Amino acid sequence: MEIAYPFKIYKNIQEEVGLKEPLVHINTLAQICFRASSQAPDYPVPQLILLDESVVEGVNESGAFEIDFANNYLRKLEKINSVHSNEKGYRLGLFYEGESSNSLHPIAKHYEKAILLHGELKVTPQRKVFPSSTKDVIIQWITL
Repeated sequence: MEIAYPFKIYKNIQEEVGLKEPLVHINTLAQICFRASSQAPDYPVPQLILLDESVVEGVNESGAFEIDFANNYLRKLEKINSVHSNEKGYRLGLFYEGESSNSLHPIAKHYEKAILLHGELKVTPQRKVFPSSTKDVIIQWITL
């Protein structure tokens, strides 16, 4: 009996390996976020930013989402805009907005710890300042 293993060849150099593969299942992502928010109950829950429709298994569209732990669902808030960014190579992020990055740091740390407990996932923080806004923004990009 012959044994064969399937593989993919990316002929277009611009294609990224696994670009359309999910990073995480919706239940796993919700559990990660629940763990982090329960460790920091005095802080608001960040928005989820999905830059493509296949990044989270169980969610079939991109956009900004609110996490509702009381009713166990993600609610779409809006489409992706310039605030959320469309960074090359990033597909999934946690979006925090606050008066200063110092006020956002504690909650971001709790989420980073919860994400890293998953084992496969990594976190890349990005700080943004918008001239038209008085608030700071931190996005924690979740990658493999």
